[in-house]
Amino acid sequence: MHVDVTTDVVIDRAPSRVSSSAADPNHAPAWYVSIKSVEWRTPPRLAVGSRIAFVAHFLGRRIAYVYDIVEFHSGERLVMRTADGPFPMETTYAWHQTPDGGTHMTRGIEERLAGFPSGSRHL
Repeated sequence: MHVDVTTDVVIDRAPSRVSSSAADPNHAPAWYVSIKSVEWRTPPRLAVGSRIAFVAHFLGRRIAYVYDIVEFHSGERLVMRTADGPFPMETTYAWHQTPDGGTHMTRGIEERLAGFPSGSRHL
């Protein structure tokens, strides 16, 4: 089963401020309710090639996975893919300035869940 979910929010702060906070994996447990812990597997500087381990709780289950940073344009876009975990997953963040100087932030998550028929699109 292929799951593709996009959420968005407008935040009354400059894109540089929003993106620097949202793109910092150390901040994830404070604003992402299911993430319980974060551990850097590479030196803690976000860049293409960085690797970060997360532990989340979802639907009563503990889920541990490692993300590789595959694209990073500071203040604009961040793309992470699972290098290790229970299923293939890709998460994309994008930040755009609103006309009044705030930030329109989107987060897209694509997952392919094991045990379900796969669709035509794979991660």
